[in-house]
Amino acid sequence: MARKAATSDGPSADTRIAILYGSEEMRKREAIEALRATLEAVHGSLEILTYDGKSAALSDVLDELRTFSLMQTFKIVIVDDADQFVMNHREAMERYAAAPVDTATLVLRSIKWNKGNLDKLVAKVGFVEKCEPMQHGEVKDWIFRRAKTHHQTTLELQAADLLIERMGTEIALIDGELGKLAVLAGEGNPITAKLVEQVVGRSSEEEAWSIQEAILNTISGGGAKPSIEMLHELVDLSGQPDVLVAYFTADIIRKLYLGMRLKQQGMNDFAIGRELRIWPQERQQVFTKALRAVSPSKLSELFDRIVELDVRAKSGQGDAVRNLEGFCALVGDK
Repeated sequence: MARKAATSDGPSADTRIAILYGSEEMRKREAIEALRATLEAVHGSLEILTYDGKSAALSDVLDELRTFSLMQTFKIVIVDDADQFVMNHREAMERYAAAPVDTATLVLRSIKWNKGNLDKLVAKVGFVEKCEPMQHGEVKDWIFRRAKTHHQTTLELQAADLLIERMGTEIALIDGELGKLAVLAGEGNPITAKLVEQVVGRSSEEEAWSIQEAILNTISGGGAKPSIEMLHELVDLSGQPDVLVAYFTADIIRKLYLGMRLKQQGMNDFAIGRELRIWPQERQQVFTKALRAVSPSKLSELFDRIVELDVRAKSGQGDAVRNLEGFCALVGDK
């Protein structure tokens, strides 16, 4: 049966190969999210596997693509540093592109890319997308779209301008701030310029990690005292809003909970760190140590508790700092 051609300008249910290249990693992730959603709508649950193009064997990648899953799910097979992989196996990749399987989609993801005959073959069964940094106007449009589709919120016009002014145009960093601002604004409320002014720029990534690392170390057996001390250092000495510190705390517990679920599904530690965007390597090690130390029942208890505290904070119930002190003590309990 003749293969229906995939659209060359983006993902479709018929996409069997995609090439994503350029320096803007967030745009690559968005393209994969869109591809995943499109394929899930047709095939249901998907299996996603990732290979390092610098070290992966051609036979392993092709076998994965051609082997039908025991669960009979459709696959997305991602090869990172794909420029190196293709350079080493160009002829084989061109043969595969000429007749890809119908039960999997191959994603070649890379920063650098050397165009050639493979691009023409891929355009017949998928798409090629260059993912480069956006200009100011593009970023502004992206912020409004991303806020609505992924964070279920809206922004004031001045809020978007101020966010770009303070964060620059790197959309991965902006996306992290959007998630935080959406939580702080509260469900159903827009992100205002006043909220951006209060929050963005007052909190650095290092300060966020300082409380998160303290929580992770407490989970790993370090006791609650360092977490409580770091809480007061951020609120009392650095002047961080208590609601913001609460967000940082909730965020790391949420990531641990998701990490536990991914681990139960068989994902390895490196893949979990990548999926949850925990980097650099040193932070992944701290996160992994805590994930191994905590039991699923304890983590479920912590997750339920931090959700409860979030609700109480937004409704003005109790003192936020005192509530966080109690949470830190709960984290330290065995």
